Order: sequence, then structure tokens, then C-alpha cells
Amino acid sequence: MRRTFIATAVSLATLLAWPLAHAQTEIRVSTAAPDSSPLSDAFRTIKARMESKFPGAVKVSVHTASALFRQGTELPAMQRGNLEMASPVTFEIEAQLPEYGVFSAAYLFRDADHLIKTFRSDIGKEYYDDVANKVGLVILDTAYLGTRTINLNNDKKIEKPTDLNGTKMRMPPGASFQVLAKALGATPVAMPITEVYLGLKTGQIDAQDNPTNMTRDWKFHEVTKQVVLTKHLVQPVFIAMAKPAFDKLTPAQQAELRSVAREASDMQIAKTLQDEKSALDTFRAANVRISEPDASLFRTTVFKEYETSGMTAKWKPGLMARIQAVK
Repeated sequence: MRRTFIATAVSLATLLAWPLAHAQTEIRVSTAAPDSSPLSDAFRTIKARMESKFPGAVKVSVHTASALFRQGTELPAMQRGNLEMASPVTFEIEAQLPEYGVFSAAYLFRDADHLIKTFRSDIGKEYYDDVANKVGLVILDTAYLGTRTINLNNDKKIEKPTDLNGTKMRMPPGASFQVLAKALGATPVAMPITEVYLGLKTGQIDAQDNPTNMTRDWKFHEVTKQVVLTKHLVQPVFIAMAKPAFDKLTPAQQAELRSVAREASDMQIAKTLQDEKSALDTFRAANVRISEPDASLFRTTVFKEYETSGMTAKWKPGLMARIQAVK
């Protein structure tokens, strides 16, 4: 009798434990990046590696072009537990950690190499730690979204910020982007990226700012006449995961995820740099005019606006100098 009871108890315990031991971890990825973009490719690389390395234990679904969550809503969704992974940018995190607003500053990073070296230095480690502890977000690695330029639906010659006076320019949601638009001389209009094509076509907006490859991938060049290479923002983008979701992974899964995130970021950076160049060829073929004004005129105006608006007073003391010192 006693043996039967023990055997039954062991069998029951085994049955109850089986679903836990074999539970599948689902990682939903949401990004505003177009499906054909290097950033979307990076997430697909992560999906392939994790599902191959942990068959049946990890399932990754990649949702591009804001198909799952609209741009700007992914971070709150991760904090609520409704989303596991996304590609937030500095502006979104800055809303909760204003002391790191300098990372969103125009004309801060010299180029993509300077950007990546900064985030892979002690500066990046400090930032990642604060974001994890205060925002609840694990930044697995930093990629390169691109260098933002201005794209207009008219052929007005743009040589200095005042030439953009009266221009209604779409900017991503967020106070910092609105300040940046004003600093560039334009009137900011907050609008989800999925609505920009129609906005440019109908005249609801006159311009938008994005890296050249994003302008091409969203087909904005079809309804615009010129691209002005102001190169005002060398922009990082993060491959990030909600901390509670990351903490639920096994140590082996966490290590593999960090490893493949670095590989995916390196791939994305190289592809994006090439992609930005090839986008210019697309614009030329479409008879979209390309010009490059004196960036120093825009840089001076931008930093004056940052100071006037009070943004620089919120920034972590000495951080800009440390970033500029990175070689």
C-alpha cells in the first residue's frame, strides 16, 4: 500500500513538473523598421539562432513596420509585460531618464564608428545599467539606425536653418524631436511613420527627417522632390528586451541572446552603412535632388536651441565631454 502511494505520488509530481520543464518561452519582437531593413534582418537573425539553439524551448516572432505596436508605444508595452523585445531609441528612454538626454542630441556623434565605440565603452555600460535598473529594460546591444537627413516635397533651396522657416516637418513623437525640428528651423509635426507617406502626398506636411535608407524603404522619395544632407543626427537604436522577460530565460539562453544580439548588430551596422549609400542612387534615378549644406550653420543653431529650451541643464554633467573624447 505504502509503495503504491509513493509510486502514485512520484508519477503525479512528474506529470505536474513536465509542463514547467517543457514550457516554451515566447519572445515577441515589435519594430517600426520596414520589413526589408537591416534592423528587421537583425531581429530575424536573432530568431533563427535562438530557435535553432533551443528548439521547442524558445519561440521568437518578429513583427516589422509597426504591425504589432505603433512606434513609440513599444517601451510602455514592454514595461506592462505586453511585449518582450523591441528597438527603442534614445528619445524614448530619455523621457524616463532625462539625464541621458545628451544621447539624443544632434551633431553629438561624428559618425557610426564613434557612436558604436561610445556605447561599447564604459559610458555604454553605465547607461545600460541605469536603463535596466530604472526603466526595466535590458539593452542587449546597440545598432546604427542611420544618419538623419531632411526630405522635402518641394524644391526650395535649403542652405541654412532659416530656409526651413514655415516648413511643416514630421518628427517622431517626443519632446526632444520637437525641439530638434525647431532648432533646424522647421515647424514640428508629430506623426507616426506609417502616416508620413500620405502626409507628404497630400501636403499635410512639407518634409520629414530620416536616414536615407529609411526614406527609400518607406518610399517617401516617390512623393518628394529633394533630400538635404544636413546629417543632423547620427542615431543609435537598441536591441532591447523587457527585464522581467530576460530574467525568466535560463543562463544559457541569456548568454546566447547577448551573443547573437552582438552579431546581429554588427551585421546591421555594416548593411545600414552600405544601404545609406545605395539609397542615394535610388534618389538620383528618381530625379530627387540631393544637396549638402554647411553643417556648421545648423550645428550652431541647434545647440543654441538646446540651451534656450533648458534641455542641456537636465543632462548628466560631463557626459558630453566624455562622449566627444571617445576616439
